[in-house]
Amino acid sequence: MPRWVPVLIGAILVVMAGLAVYTGLRDRDEDTLLGHVRPQRERRANTSAPPGEPGAGSSLVLHGESGENTPAANAPVQGEARAVVTGGPEGVTSVIRIWARRGMVLDIQPVTTMVYVNDLPIGEAGQFNTMDEAYEFAAPGSYTVKLVPPRGAEKTYIVTASEDADSDVARINVKL
Repeated sequence: MPRWVPVLIGAILVVMAGLAVYTGLRDRDEDTLLGHVRPQRERRANTSAPPGEPGAGSSLVLHGESGENTPAANAPVQGEARAVVTGGPEGVTSVIRIWARRGMVLDIQPVTTMVYVNDLPIGEAGQFNTMDEAYEFAAPGSYTVKLVPPRGAEKTYIVTASEDADSDVARINVKL
């Protein structure tokens, strides 16, 4: 065997070990991390709940037996889906308009972001993150959806529920 083969194998092993440390692989024999790698953040346990119900630790806003806390529809917004940016020296705000036939699905980070529809709280964003847990609007019309994260800037969307909308469910995907 040529002398360069063992040298090449050794060099490849050293490179692989360096990549293992760099990408954060853990030493399986101990609970310690190799070198300078930081530990991962602890993740919240994902508890299962019936569709439409929040998991453990999530907020659930009850709408009352007679629906007195159900957001009422505003007059439908006319025009095309678009973003409207306004502001001045005090800051810039944006409102995004979306159309859907029946509801919305939220893919919001962080999932603890509080969601308001027409200034009424409906719960945390994590409650409405799958098609099975979509928030359904009570009646056709426009709804102002305000996303308020634990810290950071809030976002505003106007979702118009209309039978002639292109999509059945509006998808709001944002990292706050």
